[in-house]
Amino acid sequence: MTLTEARNFLRSELLAVAAIVVPAQTPAVTQDVGPADESALADDHGRESVCTITVETGDPTTPDPEAQVSFAAETLESRGWKVTIAEVTDGHHQLTARRSGYDLTVDAETTDWRLTFTGQTPYDDDL
Repeated sequence: MTLTEARNFLRSELLAVAAIVVPAQTPAVTQDVGPADESALADDHGRESVCTITVETGDPTTPDPEAQVSFAAETLESRGWKVTIAEVTDGHHQLTARRSGYDLTVDAETTDWRLTFTGQTPYDDDL
């Protein structure tokens, strides 16, 4: 798989899960960076590159971050992701997920209706 194929997979996965979790809204890509050379000035990793993508969604009429993060976890698990839900800290709800070298987080705040999905492709050396 090429880095472009990995980026396209991640982008489509983020958009699909966001659309399932908040079906009344159309998710928006708010960041699509990559490939980015993560080690240009670092050690001997060479030309490792990753793509980072952020998708936001949410329903301002029914904000329930706890339920949305839980549903996101169920949805991701059903799609083959290994999910860990973090303890709520200062109203911040978060889960992390991993699948075949891809990393993903879902974040929500008690004081905000937005749900943010951020994912990163595996390093291109791992593809």
